[in-house]
Amino acid sequence: MRRTGLVILLLTLAVTRGFADPVVRVSAQDSTVAYTIEEFAALPHTEITLVDPHEQKQHTYSGVPVRDLLLKVGAPLGEKMRGPALRLAVIVHAKDGYATLFALAEFDEAFSDRTLLLSDSEDGKPLPPNSGPLRIVAPGDKRAARWARMVTSIEVVPIPAKPSGP
Repeated sequence: MRRTGLVILLLTLAVTRGFADPVVRVSAQDSTVAYTIEEFAALPHTEITLVDPHEQKQHTYSGVPVRDLLLKVGAPLGEKMRGPALRLAVIVHAKDGYATLFALAEFDEAFSDRTLLLSDSEDGKPLPPNSGPLRIVAPGDKRAARWARMVTSIEVVPIPAKPSGP
């Protein structure tokens, strides 16, 4: 009984002092930022209302634009989005091993008008366990294959250039 009380106390201290496990990591080059669910919830959020291609139902999603998260780790967006930066990809990893790929340019306002969102709520409620705590919402994708659920990390990776010659 005494040990259980100690475990509860340690877990409470971990959460209240910011030592909770991160739910998502975002990385580019040599920079990584990890967010707990509380830290993620405190970031500026955007709402998007659209039809979920899985369910064919309209929902309002709230979350953080992935572009904002990528900027925090130094991804070359804006004026830096040219030359070698056009060969960068963004891989979204999910808890169940699923992964999906985006071109970094898809997150740049000069290349696309859409906002790709890392959502933590749907219709004003936290995402259900089979989708959350975080989910990529990709407006404009006709198929839902890149609407990754249970997102655990987002990483920017280089795509190698093709060697010259035949």
